Amino acid sequence: MIKPFPNLLYKKKDRNLNSSKKTLNKNENVKSKPMIIFGFIISFSSILLLLFTINSKFG
Repeated sequence: MIKPFPNLLYKKKDRNLNSSKKTLNKNENVKSKPMIIFGFIISFSSILLLLFTINSKFG
């Protein structure tokens, strides 16, 4: 049986991983801010479109 996510099950604590994780977190934060803003705009516009559709069908 092949386990799809073996790294999630068996995490080894290593001093070298902590220093590399810090640089990855900074990189992830830079990429995640535009994604959060883009997701908020998409969700807000979809809510407005849903309200407009409900108003035109039943209002």
